[in-house]
Amino acid sequence: MRASPPAAVLLLLLGCDRRPDVVLITIDTLRVDHVGAFAPTSPARTPHMDRLASEGVRYTQAYSPISVTGPAFCTLHTGQLPGRHGVVMNVFRGGANLPPSAETLAERLSAAGWSTGAYLSGFTLRPSLGLDQGFDSYVAPGSRRRSGGNTNDRLWGWLVRQPGPILAWYHSYDPHGPLGAWDEPAVHAGLRRGGPELDRIPQYQRIDDITDEAFFRARYAHAVEYADEQVGRILWMLEATGRYDDALIVLTADHGESFTERELWFDHGTTAHEEQLHVPLVIKYPDGWGAGRSEDALVGLQDVAPTVLDALGLPGLLVTDGMSLRAAPLVGHPQLEGESSHCKKEPVLGCAPRGPGGKMLAVRTREQTYIEEPRADGRSARLYDRHADRAERAPLSAAAPAALQGVLARMAADRAAMGLVDPEAEDAPAAAQSTDELEALRALGYISGPAPEPAAPAPAPAP
Repeated sequence: MRASPPAAVLLLLLGCDRRPDVVLITIDTLRVDHVGAFAPTSPARTPHMDRLASEGVRYTQAYSPISVTGPAFCTLHTGQLPGRHGVVMNVFRGGANLPPSAETLAERLSAAGWSTGAYLSGFTLRPSLGLDQGFDSYVAPGSRRRSGGNTNDRLWGWLVRQPGPILAWYHSYDPHGPLGAWDEPAVHAGLRRGGPELDRIPQYQRIDDITDEAFFRARYAHAVEYADEQVGRILWMLEATGRYDDALIVLTADHGESFTERELWFDHGTTAHEEQLHVPLVIKYPDGWGAGRSEDALVGLQDVAPTVLDALGLPGLLVTDGMSLRAAPLVGHPQLEGESSHCKKEPVLGCAPRGPGGKMLAVRTREQTYIEEPRADGRSARLYDRHADRAERAPLSAAAPAALQGVLARMAADRAAMGLVDPEAEDAPAAAQSTDELEALRALGYISGPAPEPAAPAPAPAP
């Protein structure tokens, strides 16, 4: 990055409007146990995320409502759950776009005088999703992905030209597969290869015939560390422009990632379990409110937009499923709904039918998690004790309370009424994507089939 002007000069250029800046930092596919502020034994070193957590509030029980990117970010920006905003699968999977009638955080802040810019690294967030509503500048890659460093360069170029308060959305795609995009740790002799475990690794994630779990975990941790470096660059940008102290900064993820907890390894979108829906959430407030505090109430991505508006003293969203997290004491939600994207065409998966009809549904309270999954031999129902088994590995023998069963029955009926169609089904209408788009989606694991070897992310220039 080129040398920056002195902060005092930039402050003169920016003018005297010091309404708080809002910065959304979202790391795609980020497991909560790979952020040091949430997991002291994290295998990834995340000093910049940890610093932000020390100067903000950590929400230790924050959940995404769905384990796939597009719908999750629609919830973050609207404060609405997927069943309300209507985006319950990625657009190219047969899901809907976010309707123009949905009110977004960017629209609200733009109308109030904030400059709005989104600088995104993932192809799945291209404008056709509908999240460009309210953004003056919305920059997403035309195909596949962009490195977080490349996206940061674009964000910097926009940031220094903005005279007043800003809403900036920075999205890193770096921990998202294919992990073959990284070269650390290097492939070496002695790695476990082949065997029945190879069927558990989706085609886009495969690196030769390697099935060594520790190798894939180390690749993922390396990607998270690269993403953390980019978080550090953003914090530096805000400090260099005199914006950091008064900024409201949100750090979170759209969803997590499975390792070897379930049938399919190193993937997401397949389940509504803990490792795919539990996400890190940190909010640094502009007035230092709650700095260093940790909150363990049940909260979700639907709470981000209401919290931002409350902290800025602006009216709340007209239609929302969220709440402001500035409440003291914070009680949180009595329960949180969750779901997978769809049942993927992977032989090791027991869900059925393939496509949206095989969605896994979940509801969490402080005490229990109840999960239902359609399978060929009937609907599988599992109840977990969240105190004794937070990882959701040992189902209880008891039946779920009727109230929790009722929540999932309502969700299932709602999804069925949407008339979702799997675009990969034999009787589905012809795909609307171009050949290039289909190749990009296949390379990123969003549709079935082998993918070409991915290119490595470009190295990030030093600040």
